[in-house]
Amino acid sequence: MKFKKQNQHGAWAMMFMPLILGIAAGGFHPSQILYGIGWMLMFFAADHVLMFIKRMKRKKEYGYLKAAGMFGAIAVLLFIYPLFVEYRIIYFFLAMMPLGAITSYFSMIRDERNIINDIVAILIFSIAGGGIAYLNTHEWTLGITVVILVSLFYFVGSALVVKTIVRERKNIRYRNASYIYHAVLFLGMLLWHYTLGIAFLIGIIRAVGVYDRGWTPKKLGIMEIFHVLWISGWVIIYLNIII
Repeated sequence: MKFKKQNQHGAWAMMFMPLILGIAAGGFHPSQILYGIGWMLMFFAADHVLMFIKRMKRKKEYGYLKAAGMFGAIAVLLFIYPLFVEYRIIYFFLAMMPLGAITSYFSMIRDERNIINDIVAILIFSIAGGGIAYLNTHEWTLGITVVILVSLFYFVGSALVVKTIVRERKNIRYRNASYIYHAVLFLGMLLWHYTLGIAFLIGIIRAVGVYDRGWTPKKLGIMEIFHVLWISGWVIIYLNIII
């Protein structure tokens, strides 16, 4: 078997932030522990499948598929209890399947950094956050909508910022898109509720502050850890207000 190390800060943030917000929105149930571990293993499995697809044309490396099968099998076992608690969470995973097909396509053409692929992957993780909340609510709630939208909006913004300091740092269109996106997002969240406005305030400051300042991806990744904590804290405050 071949194992792929996940060393992107953004991927780990996308793994945990929606799950934490989902638990905050739906309340805690023991099945969510197995759901969270199972989802992490599903992510590992999907990541290995995508690596195999990416290298398939050049060299078939079936070790990645074996690793994916191992992670996937354990994940399926872990999801048995959550499905027993609320079988309808299967609909969240069904919603991810066509999105997963899109990410597979971008891996096949070796264009994983495409912003469309980034948004699709972000949506998958956001849906997972809604699923873990549904385990305890057993119905669609405003909190679930907030979890999915906040996760999606935040990480799309992060993807745009990364583009402006790494692969598209000389592309003025990406810079403008990042500025406009964060400005509109901040105003929209502020109109929604002042706590969400505070949550997304740092986003627009970050978008402007890091551009053309020579920031490295590692330095930005460290800053994102604190940004994720800031966003999550204020969103949890908002969820406690509406629940």
